[in-house]
Amino acid sequence: MKAYKYRSIEKNVFERDFETIKNNSFYSSNYNMLNDPFDIYFNEEISQVISLLKTLFPYQELDNFENQFKKVLNFKEEIGVYCLSKDFLNEQHWAYYASSYSGYCIEYDLEKLIDKSQNFDFQYKFDIDYKDNIPTLGIDDLTNLQDGFIKKMFATKKSTWKHEEEIRLIFDKYGMKKFHPSAITGIYFGIKTPEIIKESFYGLFKDLDVKFYEVFPSNFKLDFKLIHETKRKLKYDLNKFDFNIIRYRENRFEEIFDVYFKMENQNEDELKEFILAFREKYSVKESTLYIYNNEEITGLLDVYPKNDDQYIKLANSLITYLNNDELEIIYYPYKDSKYHEIINMS
Repeated sequence: MKAYKYRSIEKNVFERDFETIKNNSFYSSNYNMLNDPFDIYFNEEISQVISLLKTLFPYQELDNFENQFKKVLNFKEEIGVYCLSKDFLNEQHWAYYASSYSGYCIEYDLEKLIDKSQNFDFQYKFDIDYKDNIPTLGIDDLTNLQDGFIKKMFATKKSTWKHEEEIRLIFDKYGMKKFHPSAITGIYFGIKTPEIIKESFYGLFKDLDVKFYEVFPSNFKLDFKLIHETKRKLKYDLNKFDFNIIRYRENRFEEIFDVYFKMENQNEDELKEFILAFREKYSVKESTLYIYNNEEITGLLDVYPKNDDQYIKLANSLITYLNNDELEIIYYPYKDSKYHEIINMS
């Protein structure tokens, strides 16, 4: 999914933002810095219920719960907020946040932006809920923390802001956050953006895969066109190999690829070159590769538990398995064995 951040080119702001982008960073603000005075603004009825319960049941546990609840409410003083939009052709945004079409808009790969291997304190991604009434936290919201309690606190705004189509990222602490260089996939310039600004970004991203667009008025609406593109300078040529990615998974620290390698020549040198080229092209963080010689095993990958025949079929198809930075090719020629190492991997 793509998400967008509009920025102005006022001198001090541009210089600061350009340096931040250069360092693969962004700033998640304290809520007091948000431009809507009614942002993170809510009522709550839970304290009254706790007080009533303490009167009826004077237990220490209720005092502890009350203290913990106060800490949760005060948590808003600590959180970091990063606001994005779903729309790069938003007329109000270009006027308000991008120097009246003289600024620019950053296009992010949202999944890479919220990767916890970059920022372990990332907690929530919300589509803002637009309401005409002040959100009220009630007892029922405690049974649905993320989509009830937390969303009412941090991701509900007045309906007058609905045009912004905001996506909001919540971090445990406000301040600078990091992202992988590949998280920025495009830059949109306004019709009035100076050439010197454009050239600055072309130079900044000269060794990355980034597309640059110009946004302009056409037939009483905004349109855009591609005006420039930069490409990574890759050491290896992945195009010489025939393969399919048949499954992709990831966790906080690792990406896991299941790959069907179609090449008839599967000698060690060929495989090593393919692995280096594949990781250079696709890996954003530590990666594990399972490389197979046929695609028929696709339906078996998510089967748990596997019977003996399924284990044997999967084992017979596995060319090699590499974890993280390993590059030692290990062949698995156990054609009729029920005790293939794949058992230990599943």
